Amino acid sequence: MTALQKGTVAAVLRHPRYQELLRRRSRTSLLFFAVTGAIYAGFILTLAFDPVFFARPLPGMTMSIGVLTGTLVVCSAVVLISAYVHISNTVFDPLLATIIKDVS
Repeated sequence: MTALQKGTVAAVLRHPRYQELLRRRSRTSLLFFAVTGAIYAGFILTLAFDPVFFARPLPGMTMSIGVLTGTLVVCSAVVLISAYVHISNTVFDPLLATIIKDVS
């Protein structure tokens, strides 16, 4: 790494908006981690402690509650990923562009 690159990295690390970016990204990541963990933990714990519940068919259908719940867990992951990408594109990327513009 050249001296110019080291200076640029140091300038970015000292930039107040970079610190704001780190805080916001960390909080957002922790929130998404907690939501995802709660969804998966709820699914796995229900499966572990009440497997008969998941084996029951839905009223008037042949599909079981477990299949529907598993599908909803997968769909929730897609929704959460989409939400994080949207937040990243609308909040984090503009902040990073500002930081790069200020440092350059």
